[in-house]
Amino acid sequence: MSASLTPPADDRQPLDPSIVEQAIAWHVLLLSGHADEAQRAACEAWCHAHETHERAWQRIAGLGRDMRAAHSGLAPPLARGILRQAAGSSRRIVLKSIAGLGLLGGSLLLARETRRQTGWGADYRTATGERQRIVLADGTQLLLNTASAVDLRFDAKIRQLRLLTGEILIETAADPLGRPFRVITDSGRVEPIGTRFTVRQTGTDVAVAVLEGAVDIHPEHGQTLRLQAGEQTRFDRNGSAAPLALQSGREAWTDGMLVVERMPLGEFVAELDRYRPGKLRCDPAIAELRVSGTYPLDAPDQVLALLAETLPIQIDYFTRYWATVKPRN
Repeated sequence: MSASLTPPADDRQPLDPSIVEQAIAWHVLLLSGHADEAQRAACEAWCHAHETHERAWQRIAGLGRDMRAAHSGLAPPLARGILRQAAGSSRRIVLKSIAGLGLLGGSLLLARETRRQTGWGADYRTATGERQRIVLADGTQLLLNTASAVDLRFDAKIRQLRLLTGEILIETAADPLGRPFRVITDSGRVEPIGTRFTVRQTGTDVAVAVLEGAVDIHPEHGQTLRLQAGEQTRFDRNGSAAPLALQSGREAWTDGMLVVERMPLGEFVAELDRYRPGKLRCDPAIAELRVSGTYPLDAPDQVLALLAETLPIQIDYFTRYWATVKPRN
């Protein structure tokens, strides 16, 4: 955990979780870039209303600097995580804090980049930690992984799915009209040939794995590559990497599991982070520790607790939305 995340010696006593959540909601609003002067003034008034508000704000503001450095698109997903996790009166307090401020509507939803990163307004989308199975009109089966979003375009000539963010499993069905099926990404398109395959998009990096059949990968500016069953690869706008043998357990997420064999802890934590609201980090000092086993994706905090029992590590929670895996003291 960086120095900016460690509170001063006189500021270590716990804060009311509802106050922390209000501070996060205000900070996310300002971080979004869509706050006007009235909203900024309201935030300042909230900070000065009570000394605990000011303390919570100072903690979250320091945390926000690290968030912006780590991932400029974190604000909207974090806001959704706050609202999804908050319960009872705490949830109502957070909703009141952001009601009418544009955090969940208006300009944010209309911003093209925000929509691409978060999936707001998509035809189908999943929240962090959620999976959703869909049967399309042509019989094609679609499974969305955590924090994923897609748009559909089915007409007389084409069956097209645009992956806005995240990861999907597709099992294509034969089309009576003979229309081709395409998956569009930010870096190119994937065209299946009677197949079952996964596509995962992270920025301009796209990972494809073929479980059955074959797919043709068409990078925006590169040569077409045919990927066969049992193969996986990555591509960006400029081309595709050479195919590799399909990694064991690659599709285990479809059953809600994460299966790894001697995976570096840093990579394991990054993967688990996808299924947990907020932010999960790994101290570089222990990033090369190896992890093996089968872990449930629906219980990331329990997985972290198990790791802390079996490895020389500890889990430090700044809030329930921000945790760091560190060497054990």
